[in-house]
Amino acid sequence: MKKIRHTCSLILFLLSARFACAGSIDPARVAVVFNQSLPESVELARSYQKARSIPEKNMIGLDLPDREEITRAEYVSMLEKPLRDLFDKNRWWKRGRTSEGVIVASENQIEVMVTMRGVPLKISRLAKEASPESKTQKDPAATPANPVQDANEAAVDSELAILSYDGHLLEGPIKNPYFESKSSFTDAQFPYIMLVGRIDGPSFAICQRMISDAKQAERTGLWGRAYVDIAQFYPEGDSWLRSVAAQTSDAGIPVEVHGWKEVFPKHYPLRDVSTYFGWYEWNVCGPFVKPGFAFKTGAVAVHLHSFSAATLRSETTNWCGPLLARGAAVTLGNVYEPYLSMTHNFDKFQKNLLEGATVVEAAYAAIPVLSWQGIVLGDPLYRPYLHLDATGEKVALDRPYRALRVAKMLNTESDSKYLAEIERVGRTKSNSIFLESLGLIHLMRKQEAKALQFIREAKAFYPEPADRLRCEMHVIGVDRDAGRIEMAIRALRLAETTYAGIPEIESVRSMLALLDPPPPPPVPFGQKAPLPKK
Repeated sequence: MKKIRHTCSLILFLLSARFACAGSIDPARVAVVFNQSLPESVELARSYQKARSIPEKNMIGLDLPDREEITRAEYVSMLEKPLRDLFDKNRWWKRGRTSEGVIVASENQIEVMVTMRGVPLKISRLAKEASPESKTQKDPAATPANPVQDANEAAVDSELAILSYDGHLLEGPIKNPYFESKSSFTDAQFPYIMLVGRIDGPSFAICQRMISDAKQAERTGLWGRAYVDIAQFYPEGDSWLRSVAAQTSDAGIPVEVHGWKEVFPKHYPLRDVSTYFGWYEWNVCGPFVKPGFAFKTGAVAVHLHSFSAATLRSETTNWCGPLLARGAAVTLGNVYEPYLSMTHNFDKFQKNLLEGATVVEAAYAAIPVLSWQGIVLGDPLYRPYLHLDATGEKVALDRPYRALRVAKMLNTESDSKYLAEIERVGRTKSNSIFLESLGLIHLMRKQEAKALQFIREAKAFYPEPADRLRCEMHVIGVDRDAGRIEMAIRALRLAETTYAGIPEIESVRSMLALLDPPPPPPVPFGQKAPLPKK
């Protein structure tokens, strides 16, 4: 017993040192930008200043329109020029001209900029005058303009990241020098860019909650389950999501993977959701539309879609606003079409978070371009996995997830011992969370027989119908994957009766409609039935 305690203490010490290497960002190097014409924006900025001890001189109020989209001319006159003038006046930076003729900062006291709700979100496309060649071109089959290199619309935050740049082309993105960095931003030494995060959402109350939730999660740690929705859409994006699932599971966090083309079914019985990554639907749907659904405090939830952040003012449109409205503290998004290769790489983002990085560092080290469409929503200084070493304040509801993490830390060099420990605790303590987690690990490893054994045991110990239904859905998913569709349909029919009284029954009906769609309505007398599609 003494040896076990000693080993655990040593591991905690080493992990603590490792994650501390990521470090926090000095508040003196953080500037907060808010709309001084909007009292709620001022109040939000003051709340953030208090939460993160931002110096008063770093609080920047500007007179801005209360709308999400502005023109390029408005951006220049209302944001870019006043901010550059202020940086010059306060001697926050030194700028010089590069060999390419572009002016950039060679020194910068500000590393992170935080924009508050009330600061415009995006810059609309500036129409270009047609060149003489394009004016005279008559051939309708001629090659169209390059959609990336001709694009000058952008996220305000992504433009502010290159605030020091002067004389660069507006069209197209700019390479992000911090992409794939393994260092903190302070150590990386890129004074010519800043990391820009945003506290914004459907309401100011939601924004205030994002600030307080980040602080709360940093006291206790972010504990719960991860849900990963792989769409089989594009190989690159699916690969990111598989990597997210693997590295999160390897950290000792329970992970459920949904691997079919459709998203998680409507009202699917999620539980203790601390992490969500998925794609690819236009608007929020699936389990997140269930009345009363809420993420765990401090949750990171991201859905990849080209226009996931086209607006942040709605709780039902796109994804970023709705995820934040349902309790997420952090999300990523795109204000206009970004193209997949120039979005945040989810696998890199999650890896950075798991290693202890702040949200804004994790996000910027995961996106290859700036002056483009990506934004970071949530407290930029928040470190979700600050207590992945199992330190922090203890909360009863987090206990099983902390214990799973400790089991992983104690058995980092022996996978078999790790699995055996989960099984031992699950069975001796009748711990349904442990047994289901063990089943999910075996599902990810394609070890269906073992997975079903533990999932069925977990179901027997769960008191809540929604949890038992989720276990049923795991089993049905195995049958579906194996091509046993009739068996899956029979199980769904039985579940439809067994769980008829709970809201999560919609997930059963959704899958039934997919696997066993109803016959087409009868053709009225005198009309011809439509020919089957080829």
